[in-house]
Amino acid sequence: MSAATHLTTRLAYDDEGDGMAVVLLHGLTFDRRTWRPIVERLGGSVRTIAVDLPAHGESAGAPAPLEEVADAVHDLVVSLDLERPIVVGHSMSGGLAVIYAAVYPTRGLVVIDQGPELAPFAELVQRLAPALRGPGFAHAWQQFERSLALDRIPEPERSLVLDTHVVQQDVVVGYWAQLMEDDPAELQAWADSLIPRVQVPGLGVFGRPATEGERERFERLTDFHLEEWSDAGHFVHLVEPDRFAATLLRFVAHCSGAA
Repeated sequence: MSAATHLTTRLAYDDEGDGMAVVLLHGLTFDRRTWRPIVERLGGSVRTIAVDLPAHGESAGAPAPLEEVADAVHDLVVSLDLERPIVVGHSMSGGLAVIYAAVYPTRGLVVIDQGPELAPFAELVQRLAPALRGPGFAHAWQQFERSLALDRIPEPERSLVLDTHVVQQDVVVGYWAQLMEDDPAELQAWADSLIPRVQVPGLGVFGRPATEGERERFERLTDFHLEEWSDAGHFVHLVEPDRFAATLLRFVAHCSGAA
């Protein structure tokens, strides 16, 4: 394993394995260590780059719009001479992965329990915005914490994930600033505008049934496969890590033209 921090972006990352490059992006309030169970199961058969987002883990910086984070990830990709990586994003980073695939050269896109239907979540965040910004943050955050279903993750993966879980009000509010401030319909229109720009194979792995809005938007992609793993929850990839690693490897083969 090669662990380092990119000097320009100040993004910490782990670089392991050989073969097709797969960039792994974690969710809000966690860090790159959550990918350890998947990287171990991949066994070096692909080159994985697990990244700490700004203000997470060992990465410096402050929360930023996801477009800027995508730029920083691309700077890291260029510095590592990665040619058209597959980009994998969990939770909030599912959106980050979509932005990356819409803007920069990629070979494939994987989103985990995060769909392109943005408006309902933006409406919820805006209803809770006064509490999230103020002394009621801890109480308001519990609504989101429950949705993570961390109790469904088996050991030892659960302890690993909990060790990475750092909830800081300024980081959460910083990353959700656009959700709190912009009109939900306009946010949805912006998200929808990215979909036609994604011209690579895609995979979605959900631990719940996708919504009708998510399904309709996924169907706009020319080569997208959706898997819904019943009752696995938000950390579906860690609830069933063996299954996810095998699914990811099949997708890598599909993207390489071997399947």
